Order: sequence, then structure tokens, then C-alpha cells
Amino acid sequence: MHAEISELIDIGRSLHSRGWLPASGGNLSARIGKDLVLITASGSHKGHLTREDFVVVDLHGNKVEGSKKPSAETLLHLLVYRNFPEVNSVLHVHSVNSTLISRLSKENVNLKDYELLKAFEGINTHETSIQVPVFENSQDMKELSRRIEERLREGRFYGFLLRSHGLYAWGKSIREAYIRLEAFEFLFECELRLILRA
Repeated sequence: MHAEISELIDIGRSLHSRGWLPASGGNLSARIGKDLVLITASGSHKGHLTREDFVVVDLHGNKVEGSKKPSAETLLHLLVYRNFPEVNSVLHVHSVNSTLISRLSKENVNLKDYELLKAFEGINTHETSIQVPVFENSQDMKELSRRIEERLREGRFYGFLLRSHGLYAWGKSIREAYIRLEAFEFLFECELRLILRA
């Protein structure tokens, strides 16, 4: 079996314990070859994952391995892998912070002048800003994937939000994706507290 499964099982348990993956929400994936992706199966509880809760798909979403059905949001993971060849993991959570800030923001969440922005590759100073695009949620995954893919081609992004849904973050490794996810969560909480004070 694939070595990445053990790491994703541990991360699923950790994210669930932090309240970022309630019920059967969210999904976790890792690239396991140039054109293959390991992803959690539909309906799997991320705090109690087993090896049987993973399937392997190609970059077009065709199941290659596994007995269960791939997550309904597999196409959203795959668009990241197709557009960013250096990415080897995508993590999607339904945290309170990411869900709330997606409801309070219009087209983007702008994160500016935070020291923790240095958690993102290529940023060496707090005197900078990044945008996190916010997309209207949809059950039409093909159309949603198309809209997101078009936007991601416009610039450098480290993640995106689905309104009333949650956050997608990625990295060159599972560990890097986890670190970026953690950074986003901290920054979103800071922004929410500023909004509540206003």
C-alpha cells in the first residue's frame, strides 16, 4: 500500500481533533505519481480513517484503485494538481474560521502585513499581502472546477475558499500543506476578530 496513507490518516485525526473536519466533511489527498492521486473516499470520517477509506484516481478523476467511491470534490483537488505540478498534497477542511470568513468576504480575503505570511513559499517579509479567492459553492463540480481553474491561472495562490463551505490549501508535501493550512487558520481567526471589533 502507499506510504502516504499513514501520514494522511494521522493528519485526518489531528485536523478532526481541532474541530476542522466535523462529521464526514472535508477531504485529504496526496500525489503518488506524476498522474495519480490518493484521496479520501466519499463519506469517510477523517478522524477515524483506515486504509480502506482511500482510493486512487488519475488526473481526470477516473478511479484506478480502491473499493469505495472517490469524494464528490475530487475534481477540485485534481485542478490544483494539474495547474501546479510542484504540488504533492491538497487538504480541504470545514473549519469554523474558514467557513465564517468565506461568508463575510466578497471575492477575496486579503491578508496583509502579518508575520505569519512568511509561512508561504516565496514570502520573506511581513510587509506584503496575499489574496485568498472566495468562490460561490455549487453542487456542479465540473462548472465549479472550471471557474476555480480560470481564476487560479491569473496569479499566485496558496489556497481558496468555497462560500459557506471551507478552505482548500496545498503544498509540495503533505507536511507543507498542513503547515499552510494551520497558517491560514490563524490568519483567518485574526481577521475575524478584527471584523467583530469594528
